[in-house]
Amino acid sequence: MNEVRSIGRHASADEAMAILEEDGAVIYRQVVDDEAIDRVNAELEPFLSRAYYGEGEFWGNKTKRVSSLVAKSKTYGEELAACPQILGVMDRLLLPRCERYQLHVTQAVRIGPGQGLQIIHRDDALMPFRHPGPQCLCNTMWALTDFTIENGATNVVLGSHVWDDDTYPDDDTPRAHAVMPRGSCLIYLGSVYHGGGRNNTEDEWRTGAITGYSLGWLRQEENQYLAVPPAVARDLREDVRHLIGYHLHDIFLGWVEGHDPHIVLEDRYRDVMPAVSEGGEYVDDSTIFKTAVLGESSRH
Repeated sequence: MNEVRSIGRHASADEAMAILEEDGAVIYRQVVDDEAIDRVNAELEPFLSRAYYGEGEFWGNKTKRVSSLVAKSKTYGEELAACPQILGVMDRLLLPRCERYQLHVTQAVRIGPGQGLQIIHRDDALMPFRHPGPQCLCNTMWALTDFTIENGATNVVLGSHVWDDDTYPDDDTPRAHAVMPRGSCLIYLGSVYHGGGRNNTEDEWRTGAITGYSLGWLRQEENQYLAVPPAVARDLREDVRHLIGYHLHDIFLGWVEGHDPHIVLEDRYRDVMPAVSEGGEYVDDSTIFKTAVLGESSRH
C-alpha cells in the first residue's frame, strides 16, 4: 500500500514544503526524542484513561478524544505545538497571508481495536473558502505511539488539496497511510482529504495528537482562550502564550482595553484602564496597540 512520504528530523522547511505542495502531506520522522513523548503521554494519560468513547462514524465508537492539550500538558505545548521544525513550515505556508499565525485546534485521539475507517473529510471545510485556493489552515498529527497500517495510521488522499469543491473521493480512491514511529509528525494541509485509519489489531491502541495552525485573523476552531485561560497561560513559556493567541495580530486585532492581550497575564492588569478617551486616535508614538510596551518578543 502507498505511504505518505517522509523526511528526516533535520530536513529543511523547504524540503517539507516541496512535498506538501505536491502531495498535500508530509511526515517529519522522529522530530522529537522519546523522552519528550514519554512526558507528553504521562501528562495526558490521566485524561485519556477516563475519556468517553465517541459516537458515530466521524467521532468513532471505539475512539477516545481529549482536547485543551496545552492546558493539560506543558510538555506538549513547549515541545510539540512549538516545535521549531513544524513552525518553520508554518512560516512558509501561512505567514504570506497574515502578520502571525495561531494555534487552531489541539486534540489527542486514541483509536482502539476494532475501530473502522473515519469518514473522509477536509479540515478547512468549516471555513467559507472555495477550493482550490490559498491555505487558511494546516493541521499536524503527532505520533504518541507508533502508527502502522494495522493499528489505524491516518489515511490521506494525496493530491486532493488541489481538487475543486465538486470533487469528492469515493471508496475506490487510493489512500496513502501515515506510517511513522512515535515522535514523528504528519503535516497535512487543511484542504487535503484524510481520515483516521481502521484499527485491525486485537489489543493495540493508536494514540496521536492533532495540532492545527491557522491564519491569525481567523476564528480558531478550538477556543484557546477558554481552553487555556489566563490562570493557566501565565505559567507557559512566552512563545507558547503568543501561539495560543495572547498577542496582537498586526496593530488592531485582538486587543484588550487598547493593549496587547498579553497584558491580561501580567500582575498590573487590574490597574489597566482604557488607554484613550472616546474619539482618541492612534499615533506612531503612542504606547497603545504596541507589543513594545511588554518588551521584545518573538513573532510566534
